Amino acid sequence: MRIFWQSSMILGLPGIDEDHHRLVAKLDCVCLALHGRNLPAAGRALDDFAVTMVEHFSAEEKLLADMGGGDSDHHISVHRGTADLVDRLRDAITIDQSLAKAEALAAELVNQWIRRLFHEDADLAAKVRDLSPT
Repeated sequence: MRIFWQSSMILGLPGIDEDHHRLVAKLDCVCLALHGRNLPAAGRALDDFAVTMVEHFSAEEKLLADMGGGDSDHHISVHRGTADLVDRLRDAITIDQSLAKAEALAAELVNQWIRRLFHEDADLAAKVRDLSPT
């Protein structure tokens, strides 16, 4: 499975959009390494993705707090679920050294990223736009 940046992923918040673009590219590097059956490269790519992901989640959670919370608990739970999935993928790559398990978890991560995070972040972007002075 691969993931590519598409203009339909743009939320209209430049900082978040730039992070998402970078994260999609880094997640695709993980997928590409797995497709090439290179677990060590996939592990390195996943570590790179995870660092950027944690930074992005922290920035989003700060934005939610600055906005007064709202449905921040749900959004943060989505972040935690994604972080847990990344940890399971890391274990499949580094501990289990199972290509099949890693590929399945990477596919789940790609699907989750597209479905849940972009949906959740689209809601966040709408709230930011609603609170922004016109």
